[in-house]
Amino acid sequence: MDDRRPPLTVISGGVGGVARNAGDNGAIKSPSTPPGAKLSPRERKVWDEICDSLRAAGMEHLTAGLAISVICRTFIRLQDAEEELSKVIERNGGSYVIDVGKDKPYFQAHPIYSITVSLKEELRKWLPESCLTLPSAAAVKAKLGDKAPQDDLFDSAVNLARRHPSAGSG
Repeated sequence: MDDRRPPLTVISGGVGGVARNAGDNGAIKSPSTPPGAKLSPRERKVWDEICDSLRAAGMEHLTAGLAISVICRTFIRLQDAEEELSKVIERNGGSYVIDVGKDKPYFQAHPIYSITVSLKEELRKWLPESCLTLPSAAAVKAKLGDKAPQDDLFDSAVNLARRHPSAGSG
């Protein structure tokens, strides 16, 4: 067993608040990329944009590294597939349907179309998991509530005493 002290920190905000690292002056920390992820420069730009957006929205995402890396890689693959699909459509006179028949005409969607649809579906599943859709972000913020300080058991009594006429003369 390790004899070093664990890195314990105080979570500011109390119940319902966003957890922040005490050593960073309350700033929301972003995760590092998962081991072995090896994001390309394009994927890393998406990673930085996602983390910046989540920090700006006040959304804790320190444990979302794996999900964010999947989203980054899938998003870049989707961009590449969309670009290839645009080329196919341009070559085929505005259609992604191609003739694959040998003896007689047989038309079907180009395979890149199916890849594009599949990647969009994958993103549609992963984005809410990291609060990257408006409904998912709104749901999390609604569950967390306002960032107001925790209610004090004696607030009403203290306020009553402060309003009493004798409170000002003392």
